[in-house]
Amino acid sequence: MSVKQENRWRRTLHLESQRSNDLRRLIEAASMERGPRPAAIKPVNVGARRRDVRVWMRANAHQYETATALAEAANTVFRLPGDGLDDETHWVWDEAAEAVEEA
Repeated sequence: MSVKQENRWRRTLHLESQRSNDLRRLIEAASMERGPRPAAIKPVNVGARRRDVRVWMRANAHQYETATALAEAANTVFRLPGDGLDDETHWVWDEAAEAVEEA
């Protein structure tokens, strides 16, 4: 058996195995009992204001070594709106840097 034939055989074997696994999953999913979905849980602090975040950061800045750690902690506590930690111009970074400098 050549390498080309062996690779073709492996690919065919892999595809057949994948098809049978997909079929098993479909059959299992069709036979599952589905109950009502639970209601979505709203974030605790949806409308975190900048002032609230600033006060919290200044009160807790001594527990964190870097502004990044402080900003991540504030995001966890307040669940900041938008993509605050991904946007380097977001106000949360300024507040974190000022809080760490003061601490």
